[in-house]
Amino acid sequence: MAEKQDIWQILSERMRLAQEGDSKEYELLLSKCREILNNHLSSKVRDKEDREDLIQDILIGIHKARVTYRKEKPFAPWFFSIARYKTIDYIRRKGTRDRMVSAEMEGFAQEEKISIEDRWEVQQGLESWLNVLEPRQRKILTMAKLEGKSVREISETTGLSESNVKVIVHRSLEKLKRFFSESERTIEGSKTSKK
Repeated sequence: MAEKQDIWQILSERMRLAQEGDSKEYELLLSKCREILNNHLSSKVRDKEDREDLIQDILIGIHKARVTYRKEKPFAPWFFSIARYKTIDYIRRKGTRDRMVSAEMEGFAQEEKISIEDRWEVQQGLESWLNVLEPRQRKILTMAKLEGKSVREISETTGLSESNVKVIVHRSLEKLKRFFSESERTIEGSKTSKK
């Protein structure tokens, strides 16, 4: 257990140094992340090419989201939240081709009791992803989508008109979609350039 904790602390430090521009530390970080992902996914995604594509997709997601990582927060929840979202994207793209991953993720989605660790991991992941937004966008999107408040309630709380709230929610979602879908285009471009 202590060894695992040390690895995550090392990765956290490497990310901090990478954010400061240390390309060697960033290379080491991505190499270790690749190793962790390969071990984690080897029993879940049996097809080697599919697994490699998924790992590449997750690494690109990490690269795109690296600006959202905060050094005072643990690295593992941030890392695994990106891996989880990218795995869900993988399942959607592949349909039911990889039944083992699909079944596992379906089971995950249907779990009624989520452990404290998982809840915390999801919260940290969402917090990291929402850092892409401006503070006002983040606040309003959190109220609308995470707290489940109505447009009217948000309008009353913030003093903004209901139509303005709707526009901010829509633009925030579009901004998140654009930011994180760019990795999909990057992957497709790299696949066609290999051929």
